[in-house]
Amino acid sequence: MKLSVVIMAGGSGKRFWPLSREKRAKQSLSLFSEKTLLAETVERILPMAEDITIVSSLKQRGEIGRDAAKYDQVKVIYEPCGRNTAPCIALALFSIKSAVNEDRAVLVLPSDHYVADEENFRKQVRKGLDFLEKNTDCIGTIGIEPAYPETGFGYIKKGEAVGNGIFKVASFEEKPCLEKAEKFVESGNYLWNGGIFMFSLGSMLNEFRNLTPDTYEKLASSKSFELPEESLYSSINSISFDYAIMERTKNPIFTVAGNFGWNDVGSWLAYYDLLPKDSRGNAKTGRVHFIDCENSLAVNLSEKEAVLFNKKRELLVMTEDAVFSASLDDHARMREITEFLAKNDLEKLI
Repeated sequence: MKLSVVIMAGGSGKRFWPLSREKRAKQSLSLFSEKTLLAETVERILPMAEDITIVSSLKQRGEIGRDAAKYDQVKVIYEPCGRNTAPCIALALFSIKSAVNEDRAVLVLPSDHYVADEENFRKQVRKGLDFLEKNTDCIGTIGIEPAYPETGFGYIKKGEAVGNGIFKVASFEEKPCLEKAEKFVESGNYLWNGGIFMFSLGSMLNEFRNLTPDTYEKLASSKSFELPEESLYSSINSISFDYAIMERTKNPIFTVAGNFGWNDVGSWLAYYDLLPKDSRGNAKTGRVHFIDCENSLAVNLSEKEAVLFNKKRELLVMTEDAVFSASLDDHARMREITEFLAKNDLEKLI
């Protein structure tokens, strides 16, 4: 089966303020190279893909379109408003179906994750696709071998082995407390849920028709899958793919256990963990000078010089229009910042 890829790029990126904004979210940031996270995602899977469909927000059309235009096999469809991941994926599937006259394998990827070993990543994807080709009614996931007991991720419980590194999915687990996460990791029976899915085009469209008939019928009636009418799209139930399909499907679900240096880069702390550091644990980007500092992160995109003195676990982010200072341990409270800006007539900074 030929492979069509769907890349979800509609996130607002509030956890990376002030670098990320409504018109330029995390997937459009260049955090690890000169390329954006979206461009790195595209190029990671491009050798395997027949075509790639990016689904993004209309607000981000400028940034996303600039990246997509670099690749011949890539097209973008824009959501007029956010309706979570189930409508996002269904919209992409309708768009793919309208363009091809055959069944396809479909791989769904987030646009803003970090992968250290890209060759191994493709190897695990290929393993899952080979299994899917023989079992087209199945739904697959790529699970991540957990490196530590993380409470911010969902987990996949492995069931019976059905191939080399491929398992039936026994259950999906919500984000656990620390004690539960520790037990998950110690058992060796759980994987992080990285939000990576694979399935056959025809089978998944049938799942949407059977499990979310209202969403299916509304999208099927759209005049354009590349930019659906706002009145129609806003009337669709906002629901995640996990809740709409994965937790309700009667189809067999499998997972491929992957270990390729994955990180969802979900916070400033996660970004800090991935960067090289000096002898005292400080990481920086741009014009930054540390004096008697430990375990701090400074990101300076301005032309000014940034000097941090006598700080521990400090977070400093400087752009041309904003300076943000906090503790690295405040990474989970970033939504409070954008909420404050919205309530205090500072929407121009969001």
